[in-house]
Amino acid sequence: MLVFRNYRRVFMYLCAISLVIYGSNIIINKCINKRSVKGILSLNTKEQNLLFPKELTITLRKQSVSDKELKNMSILGNWLLSFEKSLPLIIKKEKKPYIILIWRHGPLLERRHIRRFTNTKYSPWENCSVNDCLLSYDSQDLNKADAILFHLHLTKSVKDLPIRTRWNQRWIFLTDESPMHTFLYKNQKLSDYNGLFNWSMSYRMDSDIPVPYGRTIPISSARNLFNDLTYLRNNFIRSKNKLVAVMGSNCSGKNQRWEYIRSLKFLLGKDFDIYGRCRGGNTTACPGHFDNDCSALNAYKFYLAFENSNCKEYLTEKVFWNGYEKFAVPIIMGPSRNDCERLLPLGSYLHVDDFTNPIELAYYLQYLDRNIDNYFKFHEWRRYYKILNEHGYFGSASRHYCRICEALHYNSRANKVYEDLDNFWGKEKFCSN
Repeated sequence: MLVFRNYRRVFMYLCAISLVIYGSNIIINKCINKRSVKGILSLNTKEQNLLFPKELTITLRKQSVSDKELKNMSILGNWLLSFEKSLPLIIKKEKKPYIILIWRHGPLLERRHIRRFTNTKYSPWENCSVNDCLLSYDSQDLNKADAILFHLHLTKSVKDLPIRTRWNQRWIFLTDESPMHTFLYKNQKLSDYNGLFNWSMSYRMDSDIPVPYGRTIPISSARNLFNDLTYLRNNFIRSKNKLVAVMGSNCSGKNQRWEYIRSLKFLLGKDFDIYGRCRGGNTTACPGHFDNDCSALNAYKFYLAFENSNCKEYLTEKVFWNGYEKFAVPIIMGPSRNDCERLLPLGSYLHVDDFTNPIELAYYLQYLDRNIDNYFKFHEWRRYYKILNEHGYFGSASRHYCRICEALHYNSRANKVYEDLDNFWGKEKFCSN
């Protein structure tokens, strides 16, 4: 039996038990105050191990994708999931380059997908497996284009789409947002666009053209600088002197992420820093949105990768850039844990579903902060995987236009039309909040 040094700790244990039973933020408000927080976050080692006895035996491999899932993926999707081991068969027969028309929003999208939020223009075919494609923003190319890309989030109405005159074109809808935020302009519904598109393009791997925000790719130990764990620990991990951070400019989210963040901030106090305009965050340390990298995040051991929606496979730059690229362990809220297990190396992240409530998460972060050997286990996956950021933010590469070109070369030419977009992208089917 634990011997408690004061009644404050007893009080916090009762609060934690109550929160487990009732799961209410009201209990947090009633139980937690500045004095009692010190109680639960200052337990001795014996008390830590008894209250939170997580033995860190971490599996580093990703879980396999089922045969059924692979069958529903395009040839391009299967190739990307195989980590690009061998090129698919090119089905192109024409000698002329494929023409890809970006409908109406080409100049706007160029900032991200060509300039990468810099002042430099990059070739969209850089490091692409194929390059005989031409990019056009000119609506005069409508009738000769092989593929037309429509940015669904920026489209005001189905009436903004042109009249179709060629049925052998590939009409592609693009969305980088979750199904909860498909349309920027309201009074639209997915069914308005039924029967119009041939291909889908999104972060999901079952899209005809998958464009995930990032990926982790197996790498041989001979080519991996981090195969030397001592080098990894001394040069990238040991210098981290802060616990956890989050950065955000969107202060909403139907998954109540900012309520969870509020509770964590109350629990962790000065050990938890908020950047951006939400919840009284620091608005001066990291100016810019996607233009400038926030170097302040380099100092943190953990990063809250809290997405604005809990939707299938919705993992953004919060995980791949603010987490992995910064050598921080991402704490994920958004896609299910099963999605994360299929797409990310196990033992490379924490998921909010691993914890009953914010109190338990806060306690575990403090525990790992004091037990550096256990914390370091969350970085051992770096011996076996490399990170690919492919979103175009902060100067990273964008693969969007390359993937369209690859799809034109590799994907099946069989007739395909999305007659029921809700069945593929509906928020009721693919989101839990």
